[in-house]
Amino acid sequence: IAKVILNEAGLHFDELNKLQVLDPEVTEQTIELKEEYKDFVDKIGQFQKIFGDLIGLADQLTKGAENEKMKATGSNL
Repeated sequence: IAKVILNEAGLHFDELNKLQVLDPEVTEQTIELKEEYKDFVDKIGQFQKIFGDLIGLADQLTKGAENEKMKATGSNL
């Protein structure tokens, strides 16, 4: 009966019988969301690194193409 009254008041007991303000379900969802957010941030970091490498490669290819263009037109570098 005491647990029901506390639950109605917005107070809950966790698995260690500690009094919590958040509903255990909300706490679990918050933990899951935090883990998903960390995974998302890690994937964004990986994407940024790959994209940065791709931009660097494109710059190198552009410079190489410019050099070949200058050679083909007879210009000196």
